[in-house]
Parts: sequence; structure tokens; C-alpha cells
Amino acid sequence: MDTLWTFFAVFGSARHSLDPEATIASGNGVVYSLVIFPRRYSQLPFFHVFIRLIQINIIWTYASCKKNCGVDNLVEAEPEFADPILNVTVAIGRDAQLSCTVENLGTYRAAWIKVETKAILTIHHHIITRNYRISLSHSDNRNFILQIKNVQAADKGGYMCQVNTVPMKSQVGYLDVLVPPDILDQGSSSDVVIREGANVTLTCKAGGYPTPNITWRREDNEPIPLGAWQGQKVTDPNAVTYEGEILSITRVSRLHTGAYLCIAANGVPPSVSRRIILHVNFPPVLWIPNQLVGAVAGRDVTLDCHTEAYPTSINYWGRRANEMIITNDRMQVVTKERTYKSHIRLTIKNLQPEDYGDYKCYSKNSLGATEGSVRLYEIPPPTSQPTKDTSSIRRQSSEAFPQHQSLGSVKDSTEDSTVSKWKRPVMTDGAYRMKEHINTVEDEKDSSEKDSPQLRKEIDEGNLLMISHLNL
Repeated sequence: MDTLWTFFAVFGSARHSLDPEATIASGNGVVYSLVIFPRRYSQLPFFHVFIRLIQINIIWTYASCKKNCGVDNLVEAEPEFADPILNVTVAIGRDAQLSCTVENLGTYRAAWIKVETKAILTIHHHIITRNYRISLSHSDNRNFILQIKNVQAADKGGYMCQVNTVPMKSQVGYLDVLVPPDILDQGSSSDVVIREGANVTLTCKAGGYPTPNITWRREDNEPIPLGAWQGQKVTDPNAVTYEGEILSITRVSRLHTGAYLCIAANGVPPSVSRRIILHVNFPPVLWIPNQLVGAVAGRDVTLDCHTEAYPTSINYWGRRANEMIITNDRMQVVTKERTYKSHIRLTIKNLQPEDYGDYKCYSKNSLGATEGSVRLYEIPPPTSQPTKDTSSIRRQSSEAFPQHQSLGSVKDSTEDSTVSKWKRPVMTDGAYRMKEHINTVEDEKDSSEKDSPQLRKEIDEGNLLMISHLNL
């Protein structure tokens, strides 16, 4: 007995009957798949119509029994998935593949569909998508392997393997795409210039999957003193690294000047970093290690001056106001600079009588100016015989510094020592100056008696600078 079947296609929410009705013999199995298409495509070959209809998302049809529905063995065994689709994780730029295995597929068709976009990628042995990176391999009418070359971040998501049974059968596998970190220009700090004493915030934004971790450190690996921020005290003030997108520093000082590295890492190589330079502006500060220098005529002598300033200061030596010493045959000025620090050395060769006197070191930038002075005085050359008459030396010392008090007297000794003692320098208007100078003439063997315990303690601890001129 024949069974009459009418085939229907679902198009939107409407059900449409297709003519003519088909008749099959009882006892025969049948699987029938149809695609509905507009009338204007009715003259086109089936394959071309199929492709066009896929583009308008008209996919599978189903058959409905109209009469004599009790006939057995009309449909062959239903397809079943042999194994679940394994999830795949791959780094961006690599290749990936997802495998779908269907048992008893028969004349049914298997398709791959991107879940998020509902885009049909393949149907049975045919590639539907225009994405040239996607291909399909199949074997034995049961294995359908979706291959994606040069995986991109947009490929991440679910992939459905679907069989056109009634009802439809499907399973989903997921592709996870690992993306190495990338520091974003938008929202991240560039080089910063700030006035000393203000607060500063450095920001570093990074993309990637998984979400990158941000670490801050100085390029020179020195600790980052953060201070107190918004009333919260930092747990470790000497920490070398800090975690988080934001690095906040309170009351910035010149010690914070330097390059800071923002490092983003998420376990997917390579890690990336950005170099952010923090410039701290402050007026010049100057100090001179030795403000009183004695030298023998005809010899060479070097005067030292140290400055700190940013923007970088103009530094020079001079003898009178607004007079700059220029390097020549006898005088040489050498400046060594490192970040905001400068070391200016003046070397005078073959000292002449007119070279003795006061020298000034000047430092200027857009935020201020300062200066410091050095007195260069003559000392007699060493002699081969001990000098018995020391009155001239005492007289010179007294004439040079008449306001200074002598703390000792000369005993009967063949070795006299003229000792200049200076209090530790203090800073005034950006310049370090000697607070107090005491000139003494001592007998070596009795010096321990003349130095009080407190005076000796200050000398030992470095609170007093001692400059000895030995007459041999």
C-alpha cells in the first residue's frame, strides 16, 4: 500500500505546503530534505538556489505524514553524535580545529554554524562562509572537521555541529583564543613633568586575554617611596614593585625622578612594557665640599662644585660677578651630568700669585639661581729641613682670619701643625656654606690635652672638618 507524504517547509512563522505531493512505496525508507526558495529563483539549478537561500537564512525543512501514517520502516535509523566536541584553546595567530563525529548519518546532512553570529560556515561537504581562513575536512560520511587558520580574537566563541533531523540534533564546542597583552595608548600615561612637592598619578591600561596583570617598577630597580595616599599609609615604603593599573605618589621629590616601567603580563608570551619618565622640577641646590683650599704656588689645584636642578641648570665658575671662567691653557672647566645632578670641576695649572683669592660657582635655571664660593690661598712649599721659626705662619694665619680665635699655643716642638676646623656646612638659599671656622695652631704632642672631649667627639663624627697644613 502506498503512503502519501506532503512536504512542508518552515519559513518564518508560516507553514507552506509544497506541490506536487510525493508518493512512495510501502516498506521503503526515505529521507527528504528541502529548501524553500522564492519563485524568481525557480529556474536556477538546485545548488545555486541553495547557496542563495542560505544567505537569507532559510535552512532546513521537514516532512509531515498526511495519511496512512501507520506504515512501518519508512525512515532509516536516526543519526547520533559519537563523541562530544572537545573545547579548544589556542593562541592568536595559530591554527585550530574542531571535530564532529556523527554515526548513521545516511542521507542526512551535517553543518557547522557559528553560535554567536548564527552564520552558517559549512553544510555537509560544502564551504558556505566567505571566510578564506575556514576549511573543512571529512571522511567516511561521519567525521566533519572544521579547520580555522591564523585564529583571530573574533573567532572566539561557540561552534555548533548540526544535523537536519526532525527535530534537529546539535552539539556545541567552544574555541578560546588567547591574546598576548598589549598596552593601550588611550588611558595610559606618557612622560610626566611635575613640580616638587605635588602629587602625581601614573596610569597604565592593557588589553589581552586573559586580563593582564600590571606591575610597576623603576628602571634602575630602586625602591619606589609612595608616601601616604588619600590617608592610607603604604604597607611597604621600600617596595621595588607595585601591582595595579595606577601608581600614585604623594609629595613628589627629586628622588622620584627617573624612568618607570609599566609591565603587562597574562601568561601568553610575550609580556610588554611601557617606559614612562617622571621629571620633577625644582630650583638649583648647590654645595661645595671644600670652601677653603690651600695650594703651593707653581702646583695644580682643583676646585669642586656640586649642583642639583631640573630643568637642567646652567653651571659655571667665575671670580667676579657675571664673569665666567672659560677653559684655556691654564684653566680647565669640566662638567659631568647625571639626571638632575651636576659636578663642575675647575682645575688651575701652574698656580700664579694672581690666581689666589675667591672663586664662585654659579647655578641657574628657570625656577631660580644660587651660588657658592671657595677661597684659594697660598701655602709655603715643603722644605727639607724643619722650620724653627713658625711666627710668620702664625702671623699669616692671624692676618688672613683676624676674627677667629686661637685655641692653643705653640710648645717647644720641632713639628708645628696649623689646623683649620670648620663646622659642618649648612644650606642657605640653596647653597651650602660653612657655619663657623676656627683657626688653631697646635703642638702635636699636646693636642689631645687642648681638645675637649666634646670637640674630639665632633671631629670623630665628622661634624668638624679638619684641614691640616704641616710644616716639615
